[in-house]
Amino acid sequence: MPRLRPSPMRIAHLNFARSWRGGEQQTLYLARFLQQQNVQQIVIVYPGSELEKRCQQEELPVFSIAARHELSLFSAIRIARLIIRDKIQLVHAHSAQAHAIALLVKRLCRLRGHEVRLVVSRRVDFHANKNFLSRRKYLTPLVDAYIAISNKVKQILLADGIPENKISIAYSGIDIARFSAPLSATRKKDLRREFKVTKHITIGNVAALSDHKDQATLLKAAALLLEQKLPPWKLFIIGDGELRGELETLAGKLKLQQQVIFTGFRQDIPDLLRFLDIFVMSSKEEGLGTSLLDAMAAGLPIVATRGGGIPEIVVHHKGGLLSPVQEPTALAGNLARLIKEPTLRRKMGAFNKKHVENFHYEKTGATTLQVYRRLLQS
Repeated sequence: MPRLRPSPMRIAHLNFARSWRGGEQQTLYLARFLQQQNVQQIVIVYPGSELEKRCQQEELPVFSIAARHELSLFSAIRIARLIIRDKIQLVHAHSAQAHAIALLVKRLCRLRGHEVRLVVSRRVDFHANKNFLSRRKYLTPLVDAYIAISNKVKQILLADGIPENKISIAYSGIDIARFSAPLSATRKKDLRREFKVTKHITIGNVAALSDHKDQATLLKAAALLLEQKLPPWKLFIIGDGELRGELETLAGKLKLQQQVIFTGFRQDIPDLLRFLDIFVMSSKEEGLGTSLLDAMAAGLPIVATRGGGIPEIVVHHKGGLLSPVQEPTALAGNLARLIKEPTLRRKMGAFNKKHVENFHYEKTGATTLQVYRRLLQS
């Protein structure tokens, strides 16, 4: 186990996700920011996960443990030993599974006479389960603070019974510098060749292929576009997930084989975003939507639903066009408008490139650090 150096603040992050999604990116950004602030920390992850690899690449202190489920007592015991040994003062749980394990860790540390503060990040805009165990998990006094990634998520926590004085909002942030350089002509040519795109307007969705992202509504909207007289267009669905096969089948039924490209998981998201003309998000539930922020940084106009926290970052009629959730006709209408109006696309893209400066990951980190300091000083 790596050891932490003496420091006035010692933090342990818990995130056991094996995949790479928005929550893992936010964990990495936060750890990077705290390292820049000389905060002593360790990121506790699942062995071989993408988060572990990226922490190692950035030389962030990382410790891996195979926590396979929420009640992994053996994992909690090992983590508690590390926390007691290194006199860690605060544990930050970055996912629902990490939340459950962190509760076990805090109890084990307390039995050994070591008190730690516990912070839990909440990233989703749906209510906690109403069963007894879930209620105990969220309403326990063992959690000292919740960090919601949007006001929408905060309102759901309040509705679930979490006291307001325990909830802070730290909007998710991104690394804007990843999108500062324009896409080279050579790379653009390579992508056009790879995807067999010529003079098409390119529309893209970057998200896990899961129920709450609702790409089914997006495909239905795309089918409605086929009925309109529009410039040539292609829709890129970028990402992977449990619904991929089902969505590909739906695309076939809607006769979209020539219009829709399923790219699968990609490592070159900044390049793909700068390759697109329009970004679309069809979620029916969304804590905030950091892929929207990435698209803004790439200078793209947005077509999206009003799901979850999306309206908190997309400015309607200035940076994008918003529609109700699960309404393909409205979504298709907004897409058609941007396909037909290149001047509006440029105007909205320029607005977003400026607006996204409010969502830099360093601002997220600074707000989170304030929460840590308040807890450790109280």
